[in-house]
Amino acid sequence: MAAPEGWAPLDFGGKFDHLDTHFMAHVGPVYMRGGDGARQLGFKVMPYMCNPAGICHGGMLMSVMDVGLAFVLHNEMGRHVFTPSVSFNFDFVAPGQLGDFLICEGDCTRLTKSTGFVTGRLVGKDGPVITGSGIMKITDIVLDTESGKSA
Repeated sequence: MAAPEGWAPLDFGGKFDHLDTHFMAHVGPVYMRGGDGARQLGFKVMPYMCNPAGICHGGMLMSVMDVGLAFVLHNEMGRHVFTPSVSFNFDFVAPGQLGDFLICEGDCTRLTKSTGFVTGRLVGKDGPVITGSGIMKITDIVLDTESGKSA
């Protein structure tokens, strides 16, 4: 699938070059838009992302929210570091329909030296599909904002 207008394929800039592939490459394609301070994730619900009921699998929704809210945290911090999830809570509010393009929106609700608190949602044409809040560890592993590689 070609990237929608204004979106580019999610690219970690070589961060996973030591692997044959990585998790997000298996579940995608996932797309990003915006520059530093405004990056956002989105994806089109494809048949292989669906559960037996024909709607987007909850694991796919949670995976994109996890990475999308890390972007929200990076936007708030003004820098890109490795921010593994410590805890997440999700609420499924509506089905993600086959063919829908879902976009991750969110906010950083609190930021300390070592922890970021985020909240957000994946939104489609009919409104929110999933909402969630999470806690992420802020590490010292700095990512180069241009290439995504460790600095």
